[in-house]
Amino acid sequence: MHEPTQRTKIVVLYCQHCVTRGVESRTATEEHDGVVVQTAMMPCSCKVQASELLKLLAAGADGVEIVACPDAACRHLVGSRVAEKRLGYVQRLLKEAHVRGDRLGFSWISGVASDELQAIGHRRAFAVEASRGGQEA
Repeated sequence: MHEPTQRTKIVVLYCQHCVTRGVESRTATEEHDGVVVQTAMMPCSCKVQASELLKLLAAGADGVEIVACPDAACRHLVGSRVAEKRLGYVQRLLKEAHVRGDRLGFSWISGVASDELQAIGHRRAFAVEASRGGQEA
């Protein structure tokens, strides 16, 4: 279990097409209640590579959430499905390495605002913390 002073770091990667117009295309980091949420916009969720997800975890992220367009709203037709399959692949790799696959998550959302991206990050942090059960990975 984490010490009370240790922060949980979550990275939220999101498709530029699933956010509202007011969301700027930049990386943002916010901390609240011991959770650091870093958001980063991608041109399409299908651009995320398995190696990038592994690098984020290796670099200290406790969890990563991919936010993608619903199927019917995907401008690249299958971009969201490609991202979901890549995330599933990495989850299987983590399971084989005896690392919790729940450190990765996937959300299908459209019209999301920047504060909602932070809330999505906090939900992933809650899921990561709840599943730790004293197990460090």
